[in-house]
Amino acid sequence: MPRYRVCVVDDNAESADILCEGLRSHNYDAVAVNSGVEALELCAKGGIDLLLLDVSLPDISGFEVCEHLKESPATEDIAVIFVTVRGTPPDVIRGFELGASDYITKPYNLPIVMVRVDAAMREKIVRDRLRVEHENLIGETHTDQLTGLRNRRYLLERLQEEVEKAHRYNYPVSCIVFELGDVRPLDEELGPAAMDDLLAEVAMTLRNYSRTFDILARYDGSVFAVVLPHAPAEHASRYTHKIMDEVHATTYSDPNFPTEAKLKAGIVVCPNGSARGAEYVLGEAMRALLQALATEGEPLVLRTLADR
Repeated sequence: MPRYRVCVVDDNAESADILCEGLRSHNYDAVAVNSGVEALELCAKGGIDLLLLDVSLPDISGFEVCEHLKESPATEDIAVIFVTVRGTPPDVIRGFELGASDYITKPYNLPIVMVRVDAAMREKIVRDRLRVEHENLIGETHTDQLTGLRNRRYLLERLQEEVEKAHRYNYPVSCIVFELGDVRPLDEELGPAAMDDLLAEVAMTLRNYSRTFDILARYDGSVFAVVLPHAPAEHASRYTHKIMDEVHATTYSDPNFPTEAKLKAGIVVCPNGSARGAEYVLGEAMRALLQALATEGEPLVLRTLADR
């Protein structure tokens, strides 16, 4: 049976030691940190399954720690149990609203805390297993067979989730639509590379230069779409230029069918998510792409979407 790793976040060293000893006696790996920033840095490195989190910390509050964890795709699956003297109904409600699995007030009974830790871990294990099964189940129905990227259906579902989440937690999300065009052979006798091969090159470039939690899709034909969570305008613009430069460079590379092809792009940046939904955001990105396609020498058009 695997030993799960729990981080105790408490600025009281004695209290942290008591919880760590209890966890170790129940077959958990336990580590203690004394501040919110330390907790976030440790979680960002990976390998933490659960946090026992005090609310009153010397730098940022436990509520802020939990909020940061849940808004990041890299750490959102870490389970959180608040263990704190702050036990008013508004505090408890806020803790659960931020995504905590449980809320324990001090003074506590240590054996009961361990029972609730076990329950939270069982819940996390089941949730993780269901997520993997769900991802495997939707794999074929949500995957473009030519490129291996996601398809339009999946894109719209995930874009809706991301704009709602970004709006709730007040962080930026960007949506980019690319179109592959201007295809011409560099050797008229050999002719251009097959369009399927060029589309596969674009898909490979997107995978190579995207983060693990970015959403990559072939929207339709020669049109691709990318959703970048936590990406302000500067990040989205740099990413788009990088993808376009790489595609322009690699399309020359087939010695049998040397070909030139270029991407144009429309970008929509939602500074704090969007209350208007995926269809609206994607539609605005498409309109930006059409503007870029209609403008000679303009490889991309970027729009910032003001929320309603």
